[in-house]
Amino acid sequence: MTSSIKIVLFEDTPSTRADVLNALQRQVSKGDSVIPFERGKFEESDDDKARMYEDRLENILKNAPYDDATLVVADRDLSKSQDSNFGGLSVNSVAAACRRLAIPICSYARQSELNDDFALREQWEEGHIFLNLSEGTDRLANKAAIAARGFAEIAAMLSEVNIKTKSSPAKLLATLLGKLEYSDKIALYAVGDQNRLPEILAKTKQSTDRVQRTSHFLGYWLWDSLLRYPGLFVNEVAAASHLNIETDSFRRTDVQNLFKAAIYQGPFSDPKSPKWWRGILDDIVSNANCADGLELVQREVDPKISRSQCCVDPSKPAGYYCIISNEPVSLENSKGGLSWFPRGADLTRVSLPLFEEYGPWLGA
Repeated sequence: MTSSIKIVLFEDTPSTRADVLNALQRQVSKGDSVIPFERGKFEESDDDKARMYEDRLENILKNAPYDDATLVVADRDLSKSQDSNFGGLSVNSVAAACRRLAIPICSYARQSELNDDFALREQWEEGHIFLNLSEGTDRLANKAAIAARGFAEIAAMLSEVNIKTKSSPAKLLATLLGKLEYSDKIALYAVGDQNRLPEILAKTKQSTDRVQRTSHFLGYWLWDSLLRYPGLFVNEVAAASHLNIETDSFRRTDVQNLFKAAIYQGPFSDPKSPKWWRGILDDIVSNANCADGLELVQREVDPKISRSQCCVDPSKPAGYYCIISNEPVSLENSKGGLSWFPRGADLTRVSLPLFEEYGPWLGA
């Protein structure tokens, strides 16, 4: 059973803090808590005040009322603080303290500060959950609550598993997800992932807080790798593309009912942005003796449903997913295997026009 969650909010603009705080409080359940970072809630000695921000924050977050935080939510611009003791506080300092304590962190930008560059970066920066206010405070709070519950759920499951008996993080995660048969596919998401190597090594040296650090590591891995890059899991567009079904047709309730057994319902699952197990989608099609999802839906739902279309050349079926444009794309009109793609993300591509435009920034 998932334990209660505690969210700590860092926001230095009073009006925004009130809006986000209220939205978060509407999203949490009875027994959960949302606590704003405020000067009146902690005391520091003069020696403490002379230390670096991340050192001070680490100590503060270890003690009441912030101790045992499930998640930290922070504004990306904390420079407007009126607190003379914490003026100029940065999200980087908050993130550094959170890493030391293995507390997951979400950060967000205000609507006026959002731009295309930020939207592009947020799609693949590792080890940090990005939110934004362009979708409104309610959706931001909803996503933060989903993240907090996901990490808490992983920690609760880990407390019932003998971590030492699992030979690899992939097998451990597969066990938690109830899909041990997918452990080899999950392991492919670790191949070449240098961003998580320090945390993998660090967690092997810990004993007193093993569950906290392991849930921190597995949670980020699941959130910003396995669930982000289509391969093992697929989002709505990637699922439609893989099944060879036109995206809007796949959104039809009668079509999705055919594939509801494949919907992912584990940690971080979001009814407003669902994911599907790609392997179970394939099993559904195979068990129906169909060549692809299009044949199945045309037979069972509507013969007029059309196939997927490549965003570059609509005359070609898609089959893959462009992670930058969030559109279906064909193999021949896209670039895959980029250095920052997990090895297991075999459906993840970048369309050729976007690769030609951003190539130097995207890497080979």
